[in-house]
Order: sequence, then C-alpha cells, then structure tokens
Amino acid sequence: MSKIKTVNVTSVREQNLNQILNLIRQKRAVSRANIVRQTGLSATTVSAITSDLLNSGFVTESGVGQSSGGRPPILLTFNYNFRHVLGVDIGATHITAVAMNLNGTVAAHQSYKYDVVNDPDGAIQTLYTMVQQTMIDANLTADQILGMGVTIPAPLTGPNLDRLTTIYMPKWENVDLVDLLRQRFPFPIYIDNDANAGAIAEKWWGKGREHSHLAYIKLGVGVGSGLILNNEIYRGSGGTAGEIGHTTINVNGPPCRCGNQGCMEAYVGINAVIEQVYQRKTAAIPSWQPEKPLTIEDIIHLAKTGDPICRSILRSTGTYLGIAIANLINLFNPKLIILGGDLTAAEELITDAVRLSVEERTMFKAAREATITLSTLGQDAVAIGGATLAIQHAFEPSRLSGIMTGNLKEVMLSSIS
Repeated sequence: MSKIKTVNVTSVREQNLNQILNLIRQKRAVSRANIVRQTGLSATTVSAITSDLLNSGFVTESGVGQSSGGRPPILLTFNYNFRHVLGVDIGATHITAVAMNLNGTVAAHQSYKYDVVNDPDGAIQTLYTMVQQTMIDANLTADQILGMGVTIPAPLTGPNLDRLTTIYMPKWENVDLVDLLRQRFPFPIYIDNDANAGAIAEKWWGKGREHSHLAYIKLGVGVGSGLILNNEIYRGSGGTAGEIGHTTINVNGPPCRCGNQGCMEAYVGINAVIEQVYQRKTAAIPSWQPEKPLTIEDIIHLAKTGDPICRSILRSTGTYLGIAIANLINLFNPKLIILGGDLTAAEELITDAVRLSVEERTMFKAAREATITLSTLGQDAVAIGGATLAIQHAFEPSRLSGIMTGNLKEVMLSSIS
C-alpha cells in the first residue's frame, strides 16, 4: 500500500512541476502569486517547486513586477540558454544539423550534400562529424545538451515507431540508426519522419503557431506531409499518415519508387522534375547537353531568368501538387498549408499554379478558408523540428526530475522505454 501511495505522490509532483515550469516558459516572466492564481495550486506547493526550479538553473529571478498594493513581486523567468538541443535532418541527398536553445534560436548550423540513400555507413560517419562540429561551433559540451532529434525521409515502423521503413532506402535494411546514435552520444536520442518534424517546427516556431489544424508539405526528392490536428501531430494507426507523395493522381501515370504507378511524387519529386527537363530539352533540341548534371537549383534559376521549358515544367509541378493538396483539404480541412523544401525556392512559379489548382478542385468553403504559404524557417525547418522533438520529450512530466538534476542517464532510459 505504501509503495502505491509513494508512486501516486511522485506522479502528482511531476504533474505540478510540469504545469509550473511550462507556465513560466510560456509567460516568460511571472510572479509566484500569479502562478498560484493561474494553476490553482497552493502557495506552499508553488513556493517549494519554484525553489527547486531556481536551484536547477532552468529558472531565474529577473527583477520585480508591478505592485498591486503590497511589496512588489519578484518575477521568475525561464532560462532559455541554460540548456540546448540538437536537431539532425537526414535527407535523401543531404544532412543538416543544428544546435538550438530552448526558445527556438539556432546557435549553430551545418549542412552538406551527401548520397544518404546509397551509402548508409558514410552518411552515419558524416552525421557523427557534423554533430560534433555543430556542438563546437555553438560552444556546447555534452552535459549542456538535453537531447537530439533525428529525422529521416521515410515512414517509421516498429513497436515504438523508431525503425526505418526501408522500402525507399533498401541499403539501410539492417541499420539500427537509433541504437548506433545512442551508443555514440551521451544524451537522449529521438527519431521522427522529416515531414512530421517540419510540421512540429512550424507549429512551435513558424507560421503555424496560431493554428490548431495545419499541414506541412516537404518538397524534395520525396514528397511528404506532416499533419497537425487539434494541436497534435497526427501519425495514424501505424505511423504512416501524411504520405501525400504516394497518393495517386493518374492511374496510368509513370512508375514511382514505392512500386505503385501515377503517384504524385512521380510528377513533383525533384528527380522527376529534373528528368522532365532533360526530356523536354532534348526533344526540342536533340543536340542539347548541359555542361554539368542539372540540379533543381539550376532549373529554378533557368526558370526565373526566362527559360520557357523550365518555367512550363515548374508550373505543371505546381498544378500536380495542387491536386494532391486539394484532396488533403477536402479530407482534413486544415486552416493552413505550409510548403517547405528545395522546390519552394521557385516561389510564385509553383505557388500560383498550386493555388489555382486547389481552387478548381476543392469545396468552395474549404478552399476559401485554407491559406497556402511558404515556410519562413528556410532549409533548416526539418532540423529545427528534430531539435523541437528533444524539447517536447525533455519536458514531459516523467522526465523532468532527471532533466532538472542533470541525470541524463535516467532520461535516456525513459526515452528507450
């Protein structure tokens, strides 16, 4: 009986600690009296927990507030720079790493092109080096890191949704990425799909902060979407929700890398766009041959400087993307759709066609209410989302005691379970 009582008391304290800490984080500066009023907790409980928070270093006293008649209250402020988090975006052809404080400010950044899909060993070694360099650039040691979130360009599988679905990355079949990272780094590791991480980043730090229903669509070699419904990421029953790139838009269309036919990705994925440019250019001018292999950056530059074929293909890309987004709007009715990834550098060459295509294919009310916009978080959006994963997990009630005391071993064990 006494053991059960101890567990319950501990659970209540964790919940109270979580409630007070998150209130201070959100308010930035708040008095103990205001914490009592806004949480409904007793003054004794608030005093004890804020004392622990001050001792932990996560909270500081930041001066005095306005008096309502008595002695001016001392304000409590969350120390956003007391600890940092890391985020790593593993793409099909790139790796990006960021170090970020607890207020979403990026302190250091590394990004490299790499053939991730075909060279898992080299990609992992590159990741190790990039994470270490990012920490050096941000002047951080391992004990200042609350955790690291890693994102991958594929759905997740396994009981804990921490294993790669390797249908798009067959050479990663026997790679246990999370286990390798946990062996290498002395802080908690979390993993998610890249588009989900992009959606989380937008909800916390970007254009999605005021929206409870939104979609983030990442346009790269693959095309995926992260869905925020009722302020929470929606993963579906098996973790594969949001695979918008593999919705069919033409039953007789070209084959897709997933094995199906006519998927949206086969029209708007970067490799598909590049292939279309080669086909159209050589059809128009059989002797045409670029000086070096074309990149999506080259195609966007050509389009913006007036190349008619590149402009036409990017507009078509926007039209096909709009079909998929129209289906998403009709099914989920998000208020906001945010586009991110390399293709968004084309700006209105794609977005104008997207909006027109959506207007033609959605219910009038849904189309009128939905806003389609470009991400303002740039190419770091997904890595920022990975870092945000670490913040989310670190401040869960069950992990707070370990975080506050600096006992990352305890936190790491809870991240595995």
